[in-house]
Amino acid sequence: MGLFDFVKDAGSKILESLIPGAHAGETIVKDLQKTGIPGADKVKVEVNGDTVTVSGDGLTQEEKEKILIAAGNIRGISKVDDKVTTAGGEATPTFYTVKSGDTLSAIAKNTLGNANDYNKIFEANKPMLTHPDKIYPGQVLRIPK
Repeated sequence: MGLFDFVKDAGSKILESLIPGAHAGETIVKDLQKTGIPGADKVKVEVNGDTVTVSGDGLTQEEKEKILIAAGNIRGISKVDDKVTTAGGEATPTFYTVKSGDTLSAIAKNTLGNANDYNKIFEANKPMLTHPDKIYPGQVLRIPK
C-alpha cells in the first residue's frame, strides 16, 4: 500500500471521453474491465484531481499491480493511491518508468540482468501491452519478481 507516481502527460486518454456529471472512477473501472485486467471487478476507483485512489480486497499481488499500473497509465493521472489488500499479504511492487529510447530488452537487462528476459516483462504487463515493441516514454511497467 502506498502512493505511486506516474507521468501525468503520458498514457491513454479515456478520461477525455467523460460527459459532464459522469463518474470518472466508474469510467476507469469499466475501462479496466474492458481491457480484460483480472480482478478489475473487485476494486473501487475514486478520482480527485490528478490522483486516483484504488481500493478493494481479495486480489492477488499480480492483479493488484496490473490494476494500479493501468489506472496510473491514464493521461492526466499523476498519482495512484494504493488501498488494495491482497489475499496473500503485501509485497512491494517493482515498477519501471519507460524512458525515450528504451526497449523491453534494455529494460530487462537493467532490471532482471538479462536482455533475453524481455518476454517476462511483456507477459507481466498483459493485457495492457499488446506487443513487445509497443511501449512509450512515461509508461509505467510492472517488473516481475
